[in-house]
Amino acid sequence: MSTLIMAAEILFRESRGRAGFGIRRVSEIHTEKSWKEFTGTAEIVLPRNVRDFKRIEANRLFEIGDPVTVRFGYGAGEVPVEFEGYISDVADGVPYRIKLEDEMFRLKRGSVTVSKKGIILKQLLETIAPGYKVVCPDVPLGTVKYTDVAPIAILENLKKELGIYTYFVDKVLHATDGNSQESGTINVLLEKNAVSENLNRKSKAEEKIQVKFKSLQRNGKYITYEEGDKSGTVQIRNWPYLTLEEIKVRAKRIVELQKTKGFDGTITLFGIPRATQGMKIDLKSLFYKNMDGLYYIDKVVKDFSPGGIRQEITIGNKAAL
Repeated sequence: MSTLIMAAEILFRESRGRAGFGIRRVSEIHTEKSWKEFTGTAEIVLPRNVRDFKRIEANRLFEIGDPVTVRFGYGAGEVPVEFEGYISDVADGVPYRIKLEDEMFRLKRGSVTVSKKGIILKQLLETIAPGYKVVCPDVPLGTVKYTDVAPIAILENLKKELGIYTYFVDKVLHATDGNSQESGTINVLLEKNAVSENLNRKSKAEEKIQVKFKSLQRNGKYITYEEGDKSGTVQIRNWPYLTLEEIKVRAKRIVELQKTKGFDGTITLFGIPRATQGMKIDLKSLFYKNMDGLYYIDKVVKDFSPGGIRQEITIGNKAAL
């Protein structure tokens, strides 16, 4: 029986006139990625006695904003990239503990001004995040006006008022009102691939939802619309200059997505099969047949340590077969 060999490499790319360098001796790595959270994050722990450190002045090693690529996995060859981003914090002390954020790091800085009528979602995102490819549904936004605000503040407003989530996959900015838009499926047999599971079937009461939509019109009046179960949890959406038909489509979409979910909770896997943000999971169990199904993955948390590689997957909505 062959033994799987763990490997990791942290590449600190060229920055600030400092040459790029790589480190293969890593104590711990922790990454978190979710389409429901704006920013993907990582934390790496490096021993102080790494040989490369002696060749570089300590105060020039790591600075906030430096670009970093994190690889880890199994095998003697090149292991997959698990995170790309920028240093967001460097903790003092021993060992080196470095925090990273993905491309959203850049959208938290600077400010933009946007004022436009009849704009759609893609146009808005391309305006506040120039230089990035944008993947999103065609969503009319009507009239928008933002003055001297950070791009991330506009994304937060889209989430609060319209339930639109934005996130990065590599250097592509994605937006969705439902499930992550990426492709790929991992096959998981619970009793073989999982270290543990903490799944709970969602109750019928939790599936009930009522959406209350309110849209200011140019004449100063409001269009209001309600969709769903009146005894359910209320979600409120506010967005100006939408037609009644546009409101109905969005409200029904929110209700449908809520009712497709069968479980809440997480599954912890070994390092294989490898899960990534946006995949689906085809879950099977030898003993718990009610768990069988195809589900979206809402979040992936990975840990690399001397004890091995672990992946904690948060189960999302049930996907169509």
